[in-house]
Amino acid sequence: MKIRTALATLALAGTMLDSVAMAQDTASAPAAADVVVNMRGVEIADVADQISRITGRTLILDPAVKGVVTVTSATPLSPAGVWELFQSVLRANGFAAVRSGRAWRIVPAANAVRDGGVPGRGVGGQQLVTRMVRLQNVPAADVARVVRPLVATFGSVEPLTSPNAVVITDYADNVARVEGIARQLDGGSGATFATIALKNGDAAAVAESLTAVLGDGGAKVAADIRSNTIIVRGTPAAVAEARKIALSLDAPGGAAPITRMFRLNYADAEAVTEVLRGILGQGESVDNPIARSLSGKLPGALSRNNAAQALSSLTSGASGTVPGAAPGMPAMENNAQATPQGFATPELTVQPAPELNAVVVRGKPQAIASIEQLITDLDVRRPQVLIEAAIAEITGDDAEALAVQLGTSGAVLDQVKGAGTSFSTQTGMPSLGTILGALGVPAAALLGEGFTGNLAIGDDFSILVQALGVSSKANLLSTPQITTLDNVVGEIVVGQNVPFVTGSILTNTGSATPYTTIERKDVGITLRILPRVNAGDTIRLQVNQEASSIATANVTGASDLITNRRAINTTVLADNGETIVLGGLISDDYMDVRRQVPILGDIPIVGELFKSRREARQKRTLFIFLKPTILRDGRDAAAAAKDRYARLRSDEIANNKRKSLLLTPPTPRLTVEIDGIY
Repeated sequence: MKIRTALATLALAGTMLDSVAMAQDTASAPAAADVVVNMRGVEIADVADQISRITGRTLILDPAVKGVVTVTSATPLSPAGVWELFQSVLRANGFAAVRSGRAWRIVPAANAVRDGGVPGRGVGGQQLVTRMVRLQNVPAADVARVVRPLVATFGSVEPLTSPNAVVITDYADNVARVEGIARQLDGGSGATFATIALKNGDAAAVAESLTAVLGDGGAKVAADIRSNTIIVRGTPAAVAEARKIALSLDAPGGAAPITRMFRLNYADAEAVTEVLRGILGQGESVDNPIARSLSGKLPGALSRNNAAQALSSLTSGASGTVPGAAPGMPAMENNAQATPQGFATPELTVQPAPELNAVVVRGKPQAIASIEQLITDLDVRRPQVLIEAAIAEITGDDAEALAVQLGTSGAVLDQVKGAGTSFSTQTGMPSLGTILGALGVPAAALLGEGFTGNLAIGDDFSILVQALGVSSKANLLSTPQITTLDNVVGEIVVGQNVPFVTGSILTNTGSATPYTTIERKDVGITLRILPRVNAGDTIRLQVNQEASSIATANVTGASDLITNRRAINTTVLADNGETIVLGGLISDDYMDVRRQVPILGDIPIVGELFKSRREARQKRTLFIFLKPTILRDGRDAAAAAKDRYARLRSDEIANNKRKSLLLTPPTPRLTVEIDGIY
């Protein structure tokens, strides 16, 4: 009886649905609410068949979709309402309709998440959808933990870290409900944070006060002393309350002074203090010896009260006296009182700590924050500059003298006959004239330097001939080198400290030893230089180069030592690693001296007996070269030191290979390439 009743009900429903479908086909408004559904104990496949005919949708049933359903409607429905009712029936029986192209697949609800839902909005409440909900304040994992029990067993809630969001898959009406809850969690009660910059108050003191007032009231407070900022994290209400309290505490005049110590890695604490002194307008003079040496003493130097001028003294940290500094070159004075002291302003007190290479500052946080970045920018590693100078000088002196003298009557040298040569040497060996004089030979006084010969003809006539040729060649090459810090004066002196007589005083007693005063001066090679590294590895060099020596020849009328001096003072621009010529001199002196008896000396051939001739020529070539190299880090400095040490060992080996200078003259030391000088 039950089976028959079910079949009768199905037949009745089928007839009713057929009539409705035919009426719907003939009607002009298919959306009219004229469908009444009344199905009891009908197979779900048969129901799907009728729903497909009413709604015009293509339905594909999964083999697992089976069962008997009962569905009735008290009022007439439109086709859209029939489809919504069918989705509710599927949802109640554990099935779901999933869109697949232009068709719909009826599958178990457990497979609906895998098969995919319709993303976005604008779908029916019974439609299976997937939606991403972005969050602003609350972490996605916390929201997912709260709303996961509210989602159907076959649905899913997945948290995302980037972006901060949750992905929800469920029926559309339930997704909307869960989304609303997530929005509420993310809105009024989610955690947030804020940074509160203080202008007058101390961040540490204000943070301590906020912690004591708020307690565990939903906010955490921390202080950033470096930027004098308060960081607050908690609920929006707690953050807003903390902001109000902090701003009320940040009143003018209420900030307690703090003390900061800035340790410097590269810069000099005293030089940085001088920069701060100039920036803050304290004092008109420069006390630091390095800063003072660079102010007002260089061509084009900046004024003392200019802060940029003080920047040039950074990381120097050296003081001393440059002996015999040339005009225009900076002189570093050794003054025990030159160490800069601290200074104070209404807002700051600055004191250098040279033993720690640090700057200690005390004052209001805002004032300290205003100079902190400046100190950081000044504390940078500065490059070093290796300067190689070359002084190349080639000299040549040639002189020849020939004299013929005649004697007759009482001027006849009849007691001296013969010839001889005598030369003075620089090696300590005596000349022939000196030896004959020591032996008491009367003719020693007549034997001069060079060739001397006397020819006596009888008792009434003699001829005295004297001839001398002098030739000297010199090749002088000096290559002083010095490494100094960028923008710091460097000096190297290689030579002798020679005493020069400056005065002599005699007493009334004739036998007393006179009191003599002397002055010592450096004689040798001196290189004094100030490099400044500019943009593009261009180096500005202020150079004072001097090469001096004691003259070997005596000058008539000179009462003391005679020195030869070659110096150059200039300012040039040079590229890194390139050689530049600073200056030079080429001189060629020629002298011809003739002495003769008038008229007789002009007679051809015979006139040579009545004249004396002397010719001298002196030629000198001098050039000074310079090559700067920037050493930016320790590797560059180590490579330069290794190269110079290898050159030193090479010169040591070459010095041990002794050769005869007379038998094997040395080869030219200057190569074709100008860099070969170095």
